[in-house]
Amino acid sequence: MCAGISFFIDKIEPNELNQFFTRGEFEKQRRGDLVETFFWQDKPFLPVEEENGVHLYHWGNREKLLRMPKTGWAKFESVQDGAWDWLAPKMVKVASAFGYEKRKWFKTPQGLRAIKVRYHNIVRVYMLTRKASSEFVHYIGHDRMPMGEIILPRIGRDALKI
Repeated sequence: MCAGISFFIDKIEPNELNQFFTRGEFEKQRRGDLVETFFWQDKPFLPVEEENGVHLYHWGNREKLLRMPKTGWAKFESVQDGAWDWLAPKMVKVASAFGYEKRKWFKTPQGLRAIKVRYHNIVRVYMLTRKASSEFVHYIGHDRMPMGEIILPRIGRDALKI
């Protein structure tokens, strides 16, 4: 899967970040030109590339009373099968440079895929996942992986591209 991402700060308008971070949180999550966001944060979010720039949206749903799936991920197979149709899913690109899962970082140079959904006036983004490749399972230890180009580091060799 992908429990966290990092993205380039220059793609985001400062007022967008203010919706999700206090000044102290922002400084804690900033790593040079990159900002990190994780699903376990108080207000998890994902940066989505749109026609008029990159915008930040709440990542999934952890609210008990909100009638949306209680997760941050959507299986691509379930989206294809129509399980998400009631939320009118729209495929979007998450502007990420790196993904994070089980204490390991991996490159996502072309970003990752997600669905943006709407329930009344509430918009959320869920990271799309698929069955993991054997390389991803070996390196990360998870049977699902995010959709998009993934480059795993290889010790003593070139990176492995999935």
